[in-house]
Amino acid sequence: MRGDGIHDGDLLVVDRSLEPALGLVLIVALNGELTVKRLEHIGHRSYLTASNPRYRPIPLTGQEAQVWGVVTHVVHALGGGLA
Repeated sequence: MRGDGIHDGDLLVVDRSLEPALGLVLIVALNGELTVKRLEHIGHRSYLTASNPRYRPIPLTGQEAQVWGVVTHVVHALGGGLA
């Protein structure tokens, strides 16, 4: 999700009280595995999309998906300090 400013090792602040909505970045348990994706509609279907165009949209139809929360903030480490 680098195109959304999310990099490996970043900390994500997730609000579980927010309702998932189109265009928001979500934490989703998809078939038992956690993923960070944006919720989008393509045609009349809902998909999870990555900011990297090399990854195809994931249709939610026929998938076991549970939204864990909406990402509201990203925290980057500044390097050179304690991790």
